[in-house]
Amino acid sequence: MASGITGKKPTRLTINDEDISLDSWRKMLISFMEYIWQLDSRNYEKIKGDSSLNKMLFASQRSPEILDNGTSIETNFSANVVLALISKIAEICDIADEVSYTIK
Repeated sequence: MASGITGKKPTRLTINDEDISLDSWRKMLISFMEYIWQLDSRNYEKIKGDSSLNKMLFASQRSPEILDNGTSIETNFSANVVLALISKIAEICDIADEVSYTIK
């Protein structure tokens, strides 16, 4: 899924036929996390229940971003890590088949 993305930028995140325009991997992660919250606020409990995700996103934060719901997440990740996080979270939230992205 994540081969050949180095040096490229995402232009769109598509979740369940909803297109979200963006221009950075950081924005992609933020937009995805906002969507996950809006989909079902209990999803954050599922994500925090996964120890590696909890550590990466919520525990140690070098460049935190405050989401609309007041939750703070770490956003300082490489493109490959952002895609791995999104992929894992999509699986946990049972929407893996509904998530895709466009890069240029």
